[in-house]
Amino acid sequence: MACIHLVRHLATEGAPATWLDRAGLQAWFDAEGARGITAGSRPSGPLVAAVAASRHLLVSPLERAQATARSVLAARGPDAGPGPVVITDPDLIEIPLPVLPVPGVRLPLDAWDAACRTAWLLGYRGRIESRGEAVARARRAAERAAGLAETGRVTVIGHGFTNILLARHLRRLGWRGPRLPDHRNGGLTSYRRP
Repeated sequence: MACIHLVRHLATEGAPATWLDRAGLQAWFDAEGARGITAGSRPSGPLVAAVAASRHLLVSPLERAQATARSVLAARGPDAGPGPVVITDPDLIEIPLPVLPVPGVRLPLDAWDAACRTAWLLGYRGRIESRGEAVARARRAAERAAGLAETGRVTVIGHGFTNILLARHLRRLGWRGPRLPDHRNGGLTSYRRP
């Protein structure tokens, strides 16, 4: 049975503990792509086992996903064998969020994230990719993963909302698994096709 595992990267370093205004949120978004994972982040045993059993490991080019992949591969141990073929896939980057034009408002990062994602889903894009562009990108990534899964297991290390769109497209392609993938950092969700 063919199998694709979707994984959200480990916890991102440097998440602000304070409330942010619009400028602070824009600064966070601008620097987010280069942020790695927190020093204490460790992959779970099931995640390490899934990667060890995979033929291909598709990884977002953003540093937090790349650092997660390095951490998982290192956790396999020095005598683990060659491991999966690692492919950096630019279509797996996080779906960006628009900064809402609301001066004078200060919110925690999670509240901004919810408000900006809701606005984006309703059609507001600011200067980022549209919903249609993001859906097309996720479709390409899902088709690529499905094609590679014809030769063996595939693990995809990406980002929260991107993985949601990947799961949607995999299910449309006939893969079985949850409608929503595990959203926790390091969360692992499996999709299978007979």
